[in-house]
Amino acid sequence: MSVPIRHAVSGVVSGDPSPVQAVALADAVGGADLLAVAPTGSGKTLVFAIGVVHRLAGSPSLPGRPRAVVVAPTRELAEQSAEVIAQVGAGAGLKVATFVGGQPIKRDRRALIAPVDVAVGTPGRLTDLIRARAVSPADVRVLVLDEADHLLGPSFVDETGALLDACPGAGLVATTATADADVETRLRASRPGLRVHRVDSVPPDRSPSPAASERRTGETSTGSTTTGPPRRLIILSSPDPEGVAVRLAARCTRGLFFVPRRDAVDALRSAIADTGVGVAGVKGSDSPARRSAAFTDLASGAVRVLVTTDLAGRGLDIEDIGHVVHVGPPHSMDDLVHRSGRTGRGLARAGVVAAVLRPSQVERVAEQARASGMSVETVDVSGRGADEAINRLVGPEIPTPAVRRAPAPPTRSRRPSQPRGSAPSRVHRPKRKKRS
Repeated sequence: MSVPIRHAVSGVVSGDPSPVQAVALADAVGGADLLAVAPTGSGKTLVFAIGVVHRLAGSPSLPGRPRAVVVAPTRELAEQSAEVIAQVGAGAGLKVATFVGGQPIKRDRRALIAPVDVAVGTPGRLTDLIRARAVSPADVRVLVLDEADHLLGPSFVDETGALLDACPGAGLVATTATADADVETRLRASRPGLRVHRVDSVPPDRSPSPAASERRTGETSTGSTTTGPPRRLIILSSPDPEGVAVRLAARCTRGLFFVPRRDAVDALRSAIADTGVGVAGVKGSDSPARRSAAFTDLASGAVRVLVTTDLAGRGLDIEDIGHVVHVGPPHSMDDLVHRSGRTGRGLARAGVVAAVLRPSQVERVAEQARASGMSVETVDVSGRGADEAINRLVGPEIPTPAVRRAPAPPTRSRRPSQPRGSAPSRVHRPKRKKRS
């Protein structure tokens, strides 16, 4: 790669490459069709970012004809990927633009008047722009599928298939943390020369960076000291999962609480807020501004808990997530893996991952966890010694600072001449004009 690109990459990350970067970067830079499967937080975004920038550097783009298209399942993940590509692409002078749903398509048309080198967006909005002829795929040299298994799932398979068909001559880079044989078969159908690189886990002998260690100095240990993806699931069995989740919120400094349905977000958020814990809630039907504000509040520490659906289950990189709590069973083993991977990203210390379930749901989720390589420890919340076990596994309660209420304004004393009741209203009678 050219020196400016290498300098831009060194500004994003330093040190040795991760295992998936070590095996996949050569194919990403060389132009081969690629599927990279590696744990969450292992640096897959940087793999396709470097590949895209290296392959586009040195030549210009035309208006409405991007030379690379990056597809992500959610707005938040698309914006995060665009930020990384823009940082790496600064060394090559590339322009990156994001196209997602929830905003007027006229705004996207205006953004495409000037040349855009890399178009990053959600599958629905990108296909809409191609059908409206605002974007031409004729010059696309690289097509990236971030979270490929989800993009090829029931929710996005039609739009993703249309994008693959629209860019038959583009090189393919697909990344995900979970990809079964069906995903590989579908990708090989459009790209017969697909190369597959699978990295099972982050090597256990690698230690966290000094900066990460400094950030965690003085923290209370919650029984998890491993780095990389979490390797243990704590199952709390209770007939009232929501009530137990409210109690767990008081033990979090920065936690993600996943619920299976949209209508459960506001109910759990309100219940946690009643205990005095700073909490926000976000779901797919919320406005873009509200979604962005919720994630910003969690990242900045303005709130301690974020209640959400699978909207935040994939790809998002928020530092120092100490607790991931599944309130109810995840929809699938893949969802369990991706949700749990919001903590322990890269070489950071893995936080606590817990699932609050009804007794009838415990066995199915435990089997999913074991199949994904996680150990399982089950606690009956109604049993003897449950509080001590929860303190040991999840952590103790964090005192919530009392909120000072502003004093009420002093009441004004009534003057003796002031009537007790309200003063009678006066009828306004306009003056008559004198005749001249």
